[in-house]
Amino acid sequence: MALHQIRKLKAYVQFLRHHPAEVEALHEDLLIKVTSFFRDPAAFEALKTEIFSGILKHRSLEEPIRVWVPGCSTGEETYSQAIALLEFLGPRSADTPIQLFGTDLSQASIEKARAGVYPESIAADVSPERLRRFFAKVEDGYRISKTIRDRCVFARQNLLQDPPFSRIDVISCRNVLIYLGPVLQKRIMPIFHYALKPRGFLMLGEAEGITSTASDLFELMDRKHKIYCRKPTPSGLHFDFAASQQRIQEGSLASRKEARQREGSVHLLDLRKETDRILLTKYAPIAVVINDDMEVLESRGHVGLYLELAPGRASFSVLKMAREGLLFDLQAAINKAKTEKEGVPVRKENVPVERDNKLKDVNLEVIPFKVASNRERYFLIVFEDARPAVRAESAEIMAGEARVSEGGKEKRSDRQSSHLKQELVATKRYLHSLVEDKEASNEELLAANEEILSSNEELQSTNEELQTAKEELESTNEELHTVNEELHKRNSELTQANNDLVNLLSSINIAMVMLEGDLRIRRVTPQAKKLLGLIPTDIGRPITNIRPNIEVSDLEQMIVEVISTETVQEREVRDRDGHWYSLRILPYKTVENMIEGAVLTLVDINVLKNNLEEIRLSHDQLVRERRKLEEVLRQMPCGVMIAEAPSGRLILTNKQAEEILRHPLPHAANLEEYAQYKAFHLNKQPFKPEEWPLTRSLTSGEVVTDEEIEYVRGDGTPVFLSVSSAPILNREGGVIAGVITFFDLTHRKGTEEVLRSTEKLAATGRLAASLGHEINNPLQTLSGVLYLLGRSTGLGEAERQHLATAHAELERVAQLTTSMLGFYRHSPSPVEVKICDVLDNVLNFYGPAIRSAKVIVEKRYGSEVIRGFPSEITQVFSNLVGNALEALTPGGILQLHVLASRDWRNPTRCGVRVYIADNGPGISGEDRRRIFEPFFTTKGEKGTGLGLWVAKGIVDKHEGWIRVRSSTQPRRSGTCFAVFFPEQKVSPMRATTVTLDKSA
Repeated sequence: MALHQIRKLKAYVQFLRHHPAEVEALHEDLLIKVTSFFRDPAAFEALKTEIFSGILKHRSLEEPIRVWVPGCSTGEETYSQAIALLEFLGPRSADTPIQLFGTDLSQASIEKARAGVYPESIAADVSPERLRRFFAKVEDGYRISKTIRDRCVFARQNLLQDPPFSRIDVISCRNVLIYLGPVLQKRIMPIFHYALKPRGFLMLGEAEGITSTASDLFELMDRKHKIYCRKPTPSGLHFDFAASQQRIQEGSLASRKEARQREGSVHLLDLRKETDRILLTKYAPIAVVINDDMEVLESRGHVGLYLELAPGRASFSVLKMAREGLLFDLQAAINKAKTEKEGVPVRKENVPVERDNKLKDVNLEVIPFKVASNRERYFLIVFEDARPAVRAESAEIMAGEARVSEGGKEKRSDRQSSHLKQELVATKRYLHSLVEDKEASNEELLAANEEILSSNEELQSTNEELQTAKEELESTNEELHTVNEELHKRNSELTQANNDLVNLLSSINIAMVMLEGDLRIRRVTPQAKKLLGLIPTDIGRPITNIRPNIEVSDLEQMIVEVISTETVQEREVRDRDGHWYSLRILPYKTVENMIEGAVLTLVDINVLKNNLEEIRLSHDQLVRERRKLEEVLRQMPCGVMIAEAPSGRLILTNKQAEEILRHPLPHAANLEEYAQYKAFHLNKQPFKPEEWPLTRSLTSGEVVTDEEIEYVRGDGTPVFLSVSSAPILNREGGVIAGVITFFDLTHRKGTEEVLRSTEKLAATGRLAASLGHEINNPLQTLSGVLYLLGRSTGLGEAERQHLATAHAELERVAQLTTSMLGFYRHSPSPVEVKICDVLDNVLNFYGPAIRSAKVIVEKRYGSEVIRGFPSEITQVFSNLVGNALEALTPGGILQLHVLASRDWRNPTRCGVRVYIADNGPGISGEDRRRIFEPFFTTKGEKGTGLGLWVAKGIVDKHEGWIRVRSSTQPRRSGTCFAVFFPEQKVSPMRATTVTLDKSA
């Protein structure tokens, strides 16, 4: 009502009358569908131990085990019963026929049960072992295996309206009766009793039980799990399966008042039956029912007046039980009734019967009839006492007796004689009928004998034909046996092929749809269901009635064209999310090459499309990068060569290589052709072909770094080269090519000689400073002596002039020593130092050398101040500036740059960074790695190897750092030192000091 926005119940009733679909939906909502696998596991264990074992004891090998689950909902209970039964049977399950029936009112639930697909949440109720053995993993969850589904039959059924199943071994009606009232429960129990076998079992839920009226139908076996056994008693209830749906619904939804009214109606019906029984017992005629063999089956009333058991072995034959005088007339009446049609009575009246030593006349009537459930013929014999006799013989006897009474009583012998006459008359009539029957039987036997003789001859010929047919049948049987074995083998192969096909379609990651000739869907793969949005009910529907997720407007025309022309259609399509697929439509061909439909495949090419686009972009980028690389190679100051492995064929070279080597390099050169070129080790030993750096990288993957060789150029001149080579590896680590670079070391060799001289000069300067320090003390003493001598009054004018000249020269010498010592004087504690002033003092010190070499000095200063030791900082910059001046050629450039900066290693630290750069020849990579080591010098005997080591120690003392960058490329050579001093305070003096060997 809320969904349709209906507030009043009457309006909703009217809505239901005009909308049958809403009635069905309401019916589905009213049904309770609570179920799960193996609900109450202990009950299933009892099922195995008590019920299944009892069933196997009382069944034949060919008889199937039949289980009925009424109210099965979506099939979990039915499948649980099947799994439990298969687990109980074990290896015997292959030879034991099993049938399980699941019924429910809801058609939707039945359809879901038939599909056998359940969500992944069933793993909470089903053990992993059962999931592996009895279930198959599908996209939507789990599906019951086909072996179990084939043994389970599901149907829609109303327990009270539709006929039940029969010959059932087990009925599992758990948690169904709790939703029914007492009246309906009373009606259902006889139905279950009728459906079960004599030793069948009924299983109910924990909160359920049988009513008191049904206690005579079932016997309780297990009180805890509510297991009952069928009693061998008739239910005695008429099943009215024509009841209307409305009555059943009213019964299931009746109120307590209606239930009491119906119970009263049932009591009234029982009252009426009991009344009829009493009346029939009191007033109905005495009768028996016999079969064609004259055996008594049923009796009504006090039959002992006419029938009694004969002495000896008990027998229910009506002829043996007939009282004296009744036998012949009774047998004659029965024989005549056998010749009459059903319902035509045969009557005998005034048959004398001896009873209590008296003769009484009895009327008997034999009525033949049949019942609908059996073709056998039955006879109803009705006995009743006769009225006053009207027969002539009886009248004469009565008249004689009257006359005798008038004249006196006759003797007893006359009465006996009269009785014997009556018996004689009856016997004569009976014998006469026997004679007639005998004569008729003889005639029939003669005719039958003739027919038998004729039939015997026909049978003889038929027997001969049957013998021939038997031989043919035996031959045919052998052929059929062979064919059966072949069919069985092919059936196994077909089953295996079908299983392979199902597994293949489930495992491939390709969406595939198989269509009939009328475009109806025959089979789909799980990927196709997901991609096209198909559901299991779409199988059998035309694909044109389904809107797939792919954008193909003429899909139907493409399929029809493929089927009609036997061609293949292929197209790239996109889904609604922009995902790319390759749609391929092929004709579905049979083994006889007949076209019976089409096959649609959708291959995910989205990654391929994206990869192709990325490849295109990468190719364009590669082309641009290759052009950049070629330009870089052209601009590089060193020679570069790239060769292919393992042949050594040159792939790429730059022009610098040919300029340095001074001979052309053929692109087709290989390793064997390297022997024509000459090169020498530094010890003047010639290079062998396998010792070339590029050869070693191509053959063994060796990496060669800065190896110096002496190479003979194409014009015959030698040149020193710094050679580096390395292999180029693929993803697997194999060598596919090699690259070699080489620098001309001719200029660097000359520069090294100059640096050695400069280092010696620096050592001389330090020695001079040391000497100046030693001379400064005597000069101060000498200055004091000259001062005292000038205060003397005994000197003449000439002496005073000489004394003034000596004092002036002494001051000049002191000024020189003071200036020289300024570079090496240590302060006792850190002070504020202006970097620009320190650099200017250093430049003033080296002023003559700068002017003589015509060096251009470029300065960019800031007003940065740090705390440190001025003499040590001066020594650092004096070393760096002196080394730069030694490396510069006349007209070279010296750059000094001071700026505020942050520490590269720790951006939170601020300080001052100083760059000292020159455009000298540069420093090689090998020397740069060792440049700050003590006693390492590139100046030979001219240097001490202590200058940069001392400078680095001073910078470290101030908690700073020093870095160097250098290039030896022609026209791009040069060196740049970067020094960083932090602004923080430094320790006054370190415990370790640097002591110079004065002998140096």
